[in-house]
Amino acid sequence: MALALDELISDVVELVTLPEICLKVTKMVEDPDVTVDDIGKVISQDPSLTLKILKLSNSAMYGFEHRIDTVTRAITLIGTRQVRDLVLAASAFDTFKGISNSLITMEDFWYHSILCGLAANQLTKICGLRNADGLFVAGLLHDIGQLIEFNQMPEQSQQAILLTMEGPEEYELFQAEDKLIGFNHMDVGERIAESWKLPPYMKNCIGYHHHPADAPDFKQEVSIVHIANTIAVLAELNTDDSELAPAIDDFAWQQTGLDSSVYNTVIDSILQDYENVEKLLNL
Repeated sequence: MALALDELISDVVELVTLPEICLKVTKMVEDPDVTVDDIGKVISQDPSLTLKILKLSNSAMYGFEHRIDTVTRAITLIGTRQVRDLVLAASAFDTFKGISNSLITMEDFWYHSILCGLAANQLTKICGLRNADGLFVAGLLHDIGQLIEFNQMPEQSQQAILLTMEGPEEYELFQAEDKLIGFNHMDVGERIAESWKLPPYMKNCIGYHHHPADAPDFKQEVSIVHIANTIAVLAELNTDDSELAPAIDDFAWQQTGLDSSVYNTVIDSILQDYENVEKLLNL
């Protein structure tokens, strides 16, 4: 398993490298000597990225009454880490939208991913985690390993998908991947997160979103993304019938203090917000 996974990651590192400006902002956020103005100046060097950050900052996700018209103002109001996350979201979306595959349309992939990000953002607010890092980006990127697998090993990935539908036992996709490939999309995503030097909470959410109890750290955040993934599937199907989506681990309910009563409210909210956010990321 380790060798095959290492070979896969080695093959795709250059294919999915984040832009230099994104890596620079990520590093700057962790430097206590870097100011808000310093970060704003770096982001402002990229007009397209600047426009996306301002559009996202003014979106319903944040709900500010007054318009944010500079990156520095966005950093001041939202916070350096939140703006860092928006930079990651915009950059990752651009990086991955060019990764082709024959198993799923990019429209379907991003539909689920954006819904998961929006659901994670909503659940964070419901849980009252005002001081926690925003989980929109963790939800947005939770399945990046799946996209890499579909691109690099389409035949094996297709067999795994078929096993979830036609196998003698009930398998979720990550379980079918483990059985047929020897690793799963969470393993791949976690390694990509490492290569990108993503924040630790984000790496944990990507690497453990199907089994939050096993996450070494940030178990509450991972649990939120775990629940958000199921809610995103329900939203895609336009139903609140949990039997039609991946089962939620009791551990996740315990960690978050939530229960299935959140389904309808969150589903309605993310379906309303999806089109706006998708357009913003696609600028």
